[in-house]
Amino acid sequence: MRAGFNVAVLSFPVNMAYALVAGLPISFGIYSGIISSIMGLFFCRSVYITFGPSNATAVMLLSSFAAAGLATEAERMAALPNILIMIGLFMILISVFKLTFLISYISRTVIIAHVTSSALLIFANQMKNLLGFEYSAGSAPVTLVDTVGATINSIGEAKPASIAMAILSLAVFLPIKKFLKKLPAEGITLILIAAITYAACEYFGFEVDRLSPVKASEWNFTMPDFGATGIKQSASLALAVALLGIIEAFSIGKSLASQRADRLDTNQEMFALGTANIACALSSSTMASGSLTRSTLAVNSGVKTSVFNLFTAAFTLVILLAFGEAISYVPKSTLALIVVYTSVTLIKPRVIFTAIKSTWSDAIVFGATFLTGVFASLDDAIYTGIVVSILLFLRKASSPEVVEYAIGDDGELVIAKPDETSAKTDAELSIVHVEGNMFFGASDVLQNQLRRISAEPHLKVLILKLRNAINFDATSVMDIAELDRRMKDSGRVLLLCEVRPQVMRVLNRSGIIKKMAGRVFENDDSNATLSAALAIRKAQEFLGAAGGKPRVSIIAAKK
Repeated sequence: MRAGFNVAVLSFPVNMAYALVAGLPISFGIYSGIISSIMGLFFCRSVYITFGPSNATAVMLLSSFAAAGLATEAERMAALPNILIMIGLFMILISVFKLTFLISYISRTVIIAHVTSSALLIFANQMKNLLGFEYSAGSAPVTLVDTVGATINSIGEAKPASIAMAILSLAVFLPIKKFLKKLPAEGITLILIAAITYAACEYFGFEVDRLSPVKASEWNFTMPDFGATGIKQSASLALAVALLGIIEAFSIGKSLASQRADRLDTNQEMFALGTANIACALSSSTMASGSLTRSTLAVNSGVKTSVFNLFTAAFTLVILLAFGEAISYVPKSTLALIVVYTSVTLIKPRVIFTAIKSTWSDAIVFGATFLTGVFASLDDAIYTGIVVSILLFLRKASSPEVVEYAIGDDGELVIAKPDETSAKTDAELSIVHVEGNMFFGASDVLQNQLRRISAEPHLKVLILKLRNAINFDATSVMDIAELDRRMKDSGRVLLLCEVRPQVMRVLNRSGIIKKMAGRVFENDDSNATLSAALAIRKAQEFLGAAGGKPRVSIIAAKK
């Protein structure tokens, strides 16, 4: 009960704020908090993710609405059930087919850049509510750049009353936030400012833009209408929002679970989140995700089971019934101020600095994601970040280099300098250590290296040591088959040694083992040198038949 009460008191004002961020009626945020808590009660098996509206997904919804050209509140309300149904279906399918592991392949740098650009868009978008103006006729900004431009063009219409209430709200909010950290600063600020506004409006004729009252009696069901946005368009808009919601919820849940040395059942929680969004689609509610502050508060309140969701929903409904009418005395600028403050806290300079300075590839991913978020939609930003990070990863994974070793004067192996070629040009037997990825992306680089090595005029036997070779695929097999054919055509021999079971399975399935019968030696973990010794003995048999004592060079191909 304590956890449910604490979460309800914290969530009620911020849920309204998140609905405002998405360009929806504030009632959608309140209803979402109730519905998502009920679905969490039925389907969640952990207490580490508390469902409800969130800042990041709210701004993604806003961006999706703008990208689809949904400029008015009525258009957004009509399209929302379609988008939420698709978000819920995506999440349920991911959980049923146990695909949540794929989220780990999305770079954290992408998320940092996306959240940063989202926070700036929230800040810019709320200026109209904070200062009390409307965008000039025909202006429907989509991107951050467009929003800043529209704000500059319309800022002359700012209303002194809204500015005054924003300043007063800030004077109340900041001291509570700084000195009374255990109290719900958002809720206290709304109550105090609403009381001041009531007195000013009722007794002194003060006029300021205010929120609309929220009445539980007006809460109704909604059904998807794909005439507003088609199935294909709704799915396209939903995908990026769903991805961000999944990442946000899991990062919160895993972090809190680790604090208790516990485990998070990601597939079950994903199923629960999917059902919550489908329920929100049918009940005039905005999107449900995970919220860091809400989830942390629940855990710190000593919550033990998901039953606390029942009390969260009940207390939220009580607050709605008691104060729904009084919401009409909350100035829009006050709620906008809370939204702006929350957005500013999402920008983490130290984290951004770490992302940019760590590696050049992280800097490129951050820059591509952030700039796309500034000049295009946030949907495009997250897709761009994912694609760029994957491409850079593939580039790294497919860039092996060859390091050649020669025998020094003291008899030890040393790295050969470019002008010390005798160690390899006279060699009749070369041993090549292949390390790292052998998948299709590394094919060209590896083929070029092996082609150069196998072209040495004195070379008669080439041994590939595959102990540390990973990710074999059909391209890798065909590369080896091509090398084997070239070696045979010139009267030379290719041997494979230290072949691990995973690679051995691929070679067996492909049929290359039969073609190279007697020339492939599997790795033996109990005797690390046995496989290489057998390969060298086989090479000596061939070289002995050819006459002479072999000269050996050792070449290492490292990732």
